[in-house]
Amino acid sequence: MSLQEKIHANTLYLLKSFHTLSQEEVELKSSKDSWSILEILEHIFLINKAVLKVLATPPPTEKTENTLNELVGEQKINKLLIINRSFKVTAPDFSNPKSNFTTTTDASEKINSIIDKIVNHIDINKIEEETHTIKHPMLGEMTKVDWIHFMIAHTNRHILQIGEVKEQKY
Repeated sequence: MSLQEKIHANTLYLLKSFHTLSQEEVELKSSKDSWSILEILEHIFLINKAVLKVLATPPPTEKTENTLNELVGEQKINKLLIINRSFKVTAPDFSNPKSNFTTTTDASEKINSIIDKIVNHIDINKIEEETHTIKHPMLGEMTKVDWIHFMIAHTNRHILQIGEVKEQKY
């Protein structure tokens, strides 16, 4: 399965996780310190927007030592972000929701828009051929392919969180 297909399948899975919920359900918080489903969706959008910025980073002019298009790899990223969900990281300030998503329609449109831009960037720029790295604050040096795997795993982690929120409330 291509990166683009994985991204589209992941996005569809995300959209299905909340499409039947009412406005009241997506706005509810289980505690004052937790995020609502709309806030989780905004956080995913903000992280995806940051990933697009990383993907748009031009390769360095000098040759890099790395020759691999994946350093961390999909399996390791999945293990760190999805399988080991007890490992919690405070979201970076830029990715904290600011209540900019007001409806699930709004969330779906914005998420689809950023995903379309990411897929388009991959189509045009052939990131699978790039081997330079861009540092992730927690995972270290990662290639652009690693960043795509991170984005998918991050979304999957929050899909599981959405499921937990739905179980608590409904």
